[in-house]
Parts: sequence; structure tokens; C-alpha cells
Amino acid sequence: MTSVKDKNLPAPFNSQSTALKSYYRGELSPLDMWYRELRQIPKLEREEEAELTKKWVEEKDLQAAQRLLMGNLHAVAAIAREYRHFGLPEMDLIQEGTLGLMKAIHRFDPSRGFRLMTYASWWVRAAIHDYILKSWSIVKMGTNKMQRRVFAGLKKAKHAIAAIEGRLDEEIAGEYGISGQEFQNIASSFLQRDMSLDSESEEGSGNMLMALPSPGLQPEEQVTQDNWAQHQHELLNQALATLSERDRLIIRRRHLAEEPETLKDLAEELGISIERVRQLETRAMKKLKASLT
Repeated sequence: MTSVKDKNLPAPFNSQSTALKSYYRGELSPLDMWYRELRQIPKLEREEEAELTKKWVEEKDLQAAQRLLMGNLHAVAAIAREYRHFGLPEMDLIQEGTLGLMKAIHRFDPSRGFRLMTYASWWVRAAIHDYILKSWSIVKMGTNKMQRRVFAGLKKAKHAIAAIEGRLDEEIAGEYGISGQEFQNIASSFLQRDMSLDSESEEGSGNMLMALPSPGLQPEEQVTQDNWAQHQHELLNQALATLSERDRLIIRRRHLAEEPETLKDLAEELGISIERVRQLETRAMKKLKASLT
């Protein structure tokens, strides 16, 4: 695993010292070699963890912080494996989870009496969630509270099966208080990946660009649009003809000009107050709306 660095992290963790070495030997993948190295790191007993935490909190002992980090990487890897079905590299998930663990160590309060990972697991999952949400699509997706709840639940096999295969989707949707269709719509936004425009079509020939519709209008659509625009223009001119000359001037200057004039400018030109111009504009707009309707 390459070194994990984040300029926004506390100084003790923004260093090369926390990284596991990367190995590229034989036929094992870098991930396999990382796990081989991880198995050589002993897990922390409660007493040892408490002592290391005390050194870090009270003395800012960097070696103690590093030992806390390394001793809990097993738990980070276990959490990251829960999200493998999203199709992102497991090593990337582990790295993001490790960043969450670093932040948790920095904020951990041992006086509350629970183990570090009990607290840190929330930070690890949050870091992985954010990474998946940012990496899942090149198109930035806005997410609300319900979407994040559904996304978090997709790590459960039953929820993922309901989203992918449609089985038990009504039952799963009931856990969120939404319909099965709403659950499918939300889940599919996370389960469908981006497709390259250079990829081959289903028939195996050509590329996706050939199957894309033209961004412009078809000839018959263009004619229809032009005729409709002309019709609307004629209706507007007819409606304007029902207004007085002064009202037409106000409407044209305020709403039809490329650079609309201010009420103050029109008041000075017409020799009336700003409030009077506003009243005339409001009245004229009501007449136009009535005529067009």
C-alpha cells in the first residue's frame, strides 16, 4: 500500500512513517501482498491500546499514534471489504478508510471508556461513503438524507440484491418508509456506472457515439419550433397593441430590451415618480396577461 497522506490531517499522520510497504513479487497482486504484510502486524489488546492512547493524548507520542493506526488496520480492511460490490478498487477503499481512522485517532477521547474502533468505525465508514459518492460517477450527484440512507444500506447483501434483481424491494423499501419504485430509483443511481462513449455497441461494432442522438433538432422539429416562435411573436404584438403608448414603452424598455432600463431611468424620462412607473408597469403586465390568455 502506498503511503497515505492528507494535507488536512493532523501533522503526526501526514508522514511517510505510517505507510505499509508495497511489494511486487511473483504473481501476487499488490493487494495480496498488502494483506500478507498486514497479517504480520499484531492486533492490539485492550490494555496495550489504552496505554498507547494515553501516550498519544497526553504526550502526543507519534510512535504511539502510529502503533494505534497500524494495530487497527485489520478492522479498516474488514470494513472496506463490505463495499467491494460497488466495483471500486479495494485498495482505494482501504486507503480512504485509513484516512478516516487517522482522523478518529486525532479526535478520540479514551475517558469515555470504549475501544478505539468502536468510535473510529463511524469515521472509517464515513470516509469510504464519501469516496464512493465522489467516485461513482463523473457527473456530480446531489444527495439528500434519504439517498444517503439507501446508499449506506447497500452494503448489506439483502439490500444490494433487492436493488440489483428487484427481489424483496418492497420489503426493503418499507424499512425506509418509501415505495419499492422510489427505492429502485435511488439505488439505481448508485449501482449504474458511467459508460465510455468509445466503448463498442451491443452489436459489437462501432462505438457508442454512433448511437447517440443528434444534439440539434430534426428538420420537422425545427420548422415546428420556428412556426411556434413566429406565432408567439404575433400574439405578443397583438397584446401590446391593446396598451397605451406609454404603457407599451414601459413594457418594451423593462421586459423586451436586451438591457432593461431601471424604474428610475424611466421615471426621469417620462417625468413621473418611480412609484408611478411601477404602478403603470404592474397594470400593463396584467393587461398583457389577460390578452395573451
